[in-house]
Amino acid sequence: MKIACGLVVAMFLSSFGRAAENNSLSAASRWSGDNLILISLGNVGANRMSLYGYPRKTTPKLDAWAKEALVFDEAFTPASWTLPVGVSLFTSLYPYTHGVWMRMTHNSLDPRTPTLPEILRDNGYATAAFTGGLDYDPRFSHMRGFQTAARNPHFTHFSITLPQARRWLVDNKDKKFFLFLHGYDTHCPFAADPPYSGTFSAAAPHAADIDFTHCIRGFSNSKDYTAYYAGGCVGMDDKGNCTDQQRKTPVTLKQDDVEYLSRRYDDTLLEEDALVGDFLDSLDPRLLAKTIIVVVADHGEMFAKHGRFGRAGTRRGTHYDDVLHVPFIIRLPGVAGKRIHGLVQSIDVMPTVLKMLGLPVPSDVQGRDLAPLIRDGSAVNHYVYSGMGYNLWSDGRTYDQRALPISVTESIRDEHWKLLHERFYFPAQAGKQAAFDPDTDAAKLATDPSGLKFSETFELYDVAADPEELKNLAAQRPAVVADLWSRLQAWSAAAFRAGKAAPAATKPVPESIIRKARERGYWQ
Repeated sequence: MKIACGLVVAMFLSSFGRAAENNSLSAASRWSGDNLILISLGNVGANRMSLYGYPRKTTPKLDAWAKEALVFDEAFTPASWTLPVGVSLFTSLYPYTHGVWMRMTHNSLDPRTPTLPEILRDNGYATAAFTGGLDYDPRFSHMRGFQTAARNPHFTHFSITLPQARRWLVDNKDKKFFLFLHGYDTHCPFAADPPYSGTFSAAAPHAADIDFTHCIRGFSNSKDYTAYYAGGCVGMDDKGNCTDQQRKTPVTLKQDDVEYLSRRYDDTLLEEDALVGDFLDSLDPRLLAKTIIVVVADHGEMFAKHGRFGRAGTRRGTHYDDVLHVPFIIRLPGVAGKRIHGLVQSIDVMPTVLKMLGLPVPSDVQGRDLAPLIRDGSAVNHYVYSGMGYNLWSDGRTYDQRALPISVTESIRDEHWKLLHERFYFPAQAGKQAAFDPDTDAAKLATDPSGLKFSETFELYDVAADPEELKNLAAQRPAVVADLWSRLQAWSAAAFRAGKAAPAATKPVPESIIRKARERGYWQ
């Protein structure tokens, strides 16, 4: 499907440098000089939160807290795993633009790109980050600007990071500050601590021979879900092969097992809600009177919908709304709580809070100030986008021949429609083309200009009528597909062109990060 889109590309390019020029809530921000607390819930999709209508009461404390906050009902993240999303959060740039896609290679943000903590530090803020490590490890370049950054063990939970934050606040509460908090509480394997363990899962039937203490990943279209236990491959040779253990151990789940796994996740979310909610409730009212609080999440999780388990660790990247639709909540001193309808993106956080704090916004950010949407419901984003490559060098065009599969996953949506585009490559190895193995019935075999074979799928969902993305209408609505595909191509081309450095530079990654990531099933 080839559609000329040069004019649309030009329109996108011209708009990228003007994204944050919307008026703020008032000409002189009433929150100028206030503090900022930014909390990322990690692996939490909006669809799993009772705050967003999930039937189990998974977030009772946030439900209550958010009654006095602005709750954005349609917030979306630009990718499906934490590192590129974290870079986007702190730069207001899409992953295609900032170029940081992987941990071990092309992992260093261009030094010319300002980060949110750098901007706040340079404007007199005390800056601190207490995170779960790994993709928010202070050694990654998007953490530039934090004067205090805890070096916690990787996959640390809020039970550790929140007490650290409380201690830091004792010494810094009288300063102007920016505090970032993050935890991996809801990351697989899903194992809540008492008294939360078993709250939703204890009575759920499941197979006794499945080890739910492992992360479960995979892709399957069968009635039963053939997945695999992730982790165990700690050593890796220069071809990307495990040197100590089998990379994947197969496991077959029935529907009861999937439901049990899902309920174990809900147990962990309930615990995370209690920890974060207690922290928020403990803040001194005098501090709250001069502090903006933002709660977001990096991404969500798949539980066998479309045969997918997990996110980036699956056979292809996963950009269904279970993963991309995330919570976004802002509590502003002196502003009554309300629900806000309208498309927003994670990259909108940075320009929005900088405007609120009365600070200048970098000219090349791609996010938008949400003030018009907050003030009177005026649309700020008519379309939102996601796009990432997996096992792919971060210029989006050259391929890592050591790693299979090689895939690109992108989406575009408006208030009515969502187009999901996936391309799956089969690179040549030892002079031979890898065998073609169709991913779905809709896949088609094609050849790109470099001679590599690929399958390509387009899925179109009427998200207004089908928010669960269960009925693919691509074949029935070709004109809608053509229009959205043209816009998606234009966006991706413009996002790549806007990048200062593609691919991103590579800095050595400590063995501790690599080892811990591989233990959880992450290979990049």
